[in-house]
Amino acid sequence: MGTHSDRAREALLDAAEELFARNGIDAVSNRRIVEHAGAANHSAIAYHFGGRDGLLRALVERHHDEMAERRRELSSQLSDSPNIHELVRCRLQPLIEVLDSLPRPSWRAQFMSQISAVPSAIEVATEVAREADLPDELRFINGEFEGIPESVLRGRAYLLGSMVVGVCADQEAKMNEDANKGSWEQVGRFLIDAAAGMLGAPVTDPKGAVRYPNVPLL
Repeated sequence: MGTHSDRAREALLDAAEELFARNGIDAVSNRRIVEHAGAANHSAIAYHFGGRDGLLRALVERHHDEMAERRRELSSQLSDSPNIHELVRCRLQPLIEVLDSLPRPSWRAQFMSQISAVPSAIEVATEVAREADLPDELRFINGEFEGIPESVLRGRAYLLGSMVVGVCADQEAKMNEDANKGSWEQVGRFLIDAAAGMLGAPVTDPKGAVRYPNVPLL
């Protein structure tokens, strides 16, 4: 059992994640988050996170350590010459496992889907992603892989990020409503197969890659 301060901080994160997921990030005030968390001090967000940007960063970083540890574990099991499917599995499976571990209703994936609508949240998420301590084997977007130019890989990775978050957010929402009897394991297998297929698809015009922001795969 954590300290009272730790519990209060987690309650604020839970409240913010749910409200942001359901209403959008810009539509939710700090005061509403504090009240939803059951806190009496309206300056609680400033006290625990230093402000709204700190709260957003804490939400983006949530589950980061356990995902990073799982990725290192999966990376250590890779073959000497891993293919794209194996590398994508190392990258995406920890995310699916985290989503599967959350109690229902859960809001993580739906919160992640809201980030792209808010410039400040995008900036925080990109900064956190760049700081991520990924095993060298998972940095396959940084350079040519299996004959696919880096520019193409980066463009495809950007598209995949949106696809993965969108599918997970939809699945989470349906699970919250008991409208989907599928499992996160099934969703994970589908996404890993689809992502590997897109990343490794034939390149008809190496010079025609669309220039997307320089962000890594999830």
